[in-house]
Amino acid sequence: MNQLFVGAVSSGVPVGLIVTLVLIAAAAIAIAVAVYKIKHGIRQISRNMFGTDSFVQGINNQKREMSETPRSLQAMTGLCLPRIQRDFPEFDYDDYKQKSETVLRSYMNSIEEKNPKLLYGECSTALKDSVKSIITDLSNRGYKQNYDDIVIHRTEISRYTKDGATARILFVSSVGSYAYTTDAAGSVVYGSRDMKTQSVYETELVYIQNVDMVANGSEGLGINCPNCGAPIKSLGQKFCEYCGTGITEINIRAWKFSSIREQTNATRPY
Repeated sequence: MNQLFVGAVSSGVPVGLIVTLVLIAAAAIAIAVAVYKIKHGIRQISRNMFGTDSFVQGINNQKREMSETPRSLQAMTGLCLPRIQRDFPEFDYDDYKQKSETVLRSYMNSIEEKNPKLLYGECSTALKDSVKSIITDLSNRGYKQNYDDIVIHRTEISRYTKDGATARILFVSSVGSYAYTTDAAGSVVYGSRDMKTQSVYETELVYIQNVDMVANGSEGLGINCPNCGAPIKSLGQKFCEYCGTGITEINIRAWKFSSIREQTNATRPY
């Protein structure tokens, strides 16, 4: 360096310029060393966290791993089921567990196809109206909701409550699918075609008055006065309005799936 400096001076190069060039070179070397150390540090962190030199690749790998890992459930079946079977000895847990999954699949299928008639039969009017509302909102926005490769990993009872004559059972299901929303042009506005979504869905089953069974002779059920044969128009009717004969109140109740909700912090665009 001293020889170069002396040579430069003897050749008539200004000392100030030489000093400037030396400082620039030193700064460049320092920056290069710092960048190398930062990159080396990032690679080391990435190796420790993700087992790969690329931090970005490590994050993407983690996202993909999470997309394939089923969500955990708040399972209370062991505690709730004995209470349910004590209150309702005829309750078939395995049957309604399977039905809850069937309802959930039909819910997704109805929304995807924008056809509320695809919803499973043992659903309440409130749930049917909810599906119709979602379909209407999607149509108004020009959106289509897609559920591809649906896998229900596990279903459990999460909660059981009873208030007088009304009982509620909350099923929770861990579900994986390619869930995404597209606009009229087919572009994805929510979710991903390539990354699975792992969610928990709540499906509520309610023991309620099944008015459908006595409406307009639905399901072949007719109620008449035992004395004069006149039709009984109300479940709560105590006396025949034609002959005054006392009527034993008929209490027809049934299990109905009343609501479905996805547990998620994200907000869908519909």
